[in-house]
Amino acid sequence: MEKFKEKIKNLFKNGRGAIIALFVLHLIVTIFITPNRYDDEWFIDQIASGQSILAFAGSRYFSWTSRLLLEITECFVLKVSKYLWILIESLMVALAGYSVSRLFIKKEERAQNNAMLLFMLLLYPFNSMNGSGWATTTIVYMWPLATCLFALIPIRKIWDEEKIKFWEYPLYSIALIFAANQEQTSAILLGTYILFTILMIIKNKKIHPYMIVQTVLAIASIVFILTCPGNYVRKSEEATRLFKDFEMYNVLDKISLGLTSTMGILIEKRNLVYTILSLMVAVYVWSTYKEKTYRVVSIIPILTIAVLGIFQNTTSAMFPFLNSTRKFVIEERVMLGASNCNNLLNVVPLLLACTNFICLALSILLIFKNLKNNIAILVFLVGLASKIILGFSPTVFSSAERSTIFFEFAMIIVTFLIWQEFTKKTEKNDKKILKRMEVIIKIAGILQYANVLMCVLLTQK
Repeated sequence: MEKFKEKIKNLFKNGRGAIIALFVLHLIVTIFITPNRYDDEWFIDQIASGQSILAFAGSRYFSWTSRLLLEITECFVLKVSKYLWILIESLMVALAGYSVSRLFIKKEERAQNNAMLLFMLLLYPFNSMNGSGWATTTIVYMWPLATCLFALIPIRKIWDEEKIKFWEYPLYSIALIFAANQEQTSAILLGTYILFTILMIIKNKKIHPYMIVQTVLAIASIVFILTCPGNYVRKSEEATRLFKDFEMYNVLDKISLGLTSTMGILIEKRNLVYTILSLMVAVYVWSTYKEKTYRVVSIIPILTIAVLGIFQNTTSAMFPFLNSTRKFVIEERVMLGASNCNNLLNVVPLLLACTNFICLALSILLIFKNLKNNIAILVFLVGLASKIILGFSPTVFSSAERSTIFFEFAMIIVTFLIWQEFTKKTEKNDKKILKRMEVIIKIAGILQYANVLMCVLLTQK
């Protein structure tokens, strides 16, 4: 009995209790979900038709998508039982939490920091995973996110000169192959592995062989996506159905579209993750620096989301033309192009998006004081890029909310890194400010979790 108690006690050591709590909390939410609507229902019908899963996936490769691994996984999971999806989904969320902890928290600090990480992860609006069916959306977005983060752990271990156990190699590679079957995570993995391969060569004058293996797998995944005939069929059909003028836009138009659509969805949904990050940035800068320029730059993002998003109902009554601006910003169209560039009003959404993202980036640089070894700015820019590249897809608006998951998790990570930086400050006044921020984040995380739970209870039969 004593040995059993000791094992249980060890299980919750070093911050693992927070990861287990994350698993349990997500399990409570998903246990009430039956994935049988929208795309989930369509996949269930395909399975029920008697066609083998491999034959189905093969036909989809030529007619619709390169996401073979994701669709084979979905068909298999839905064929077995909804409870298998519930279990794996909860494990994937826990894996995401574990991976963030492993990547961004030092071993000796995990016990006290993982609890705060738990509340920050609860900020994510999981209800957006119901966009095209719970199973389909989570398998296409949440599972690649979790496995992508897990597949990045070798970079941290090799950078820190930590030994990778022999049985971990196949796990990391399998995770990378699975995650890279989704377009956004494939780009994240390829970019990150190439960047750190170069940095390690500069730093050590040599490179770990496993970095080459993972980079080659990431390159192969991108090639597989780019050469899939079904992707081109799908893009053509979706452009005709969802975005008729899409092929008329050039590269700059699509980058502009990516920026404005990202800012539009953050404002329209009054995005909680973006709000908390903007607030954390402003609070840190104002408590640390007295320079007016720094303070003005840091407060622009939180002011934008507050005026055009959170308090929009109040500000629209007092400043009606600001409300008109908001409607213009969240409109689903290319804001600035060759055909409408003569109207200065069309510059506003792009200017607003660029100003906000640049102000956040500059403030992050200011908080961590330099560009070298500034992992926070890298995470922010990678997350932002993962959303901006949707401007090159005709589904930029139809998949807007669910495809923001990678950017939102990047913002959660940056918020957490700033919080860690805040804890290093020793002044008494700074500690009081930090405590207030912690309370705000914990309350917001609890309310978001309650909101997700109520969404599930109210929308399920």
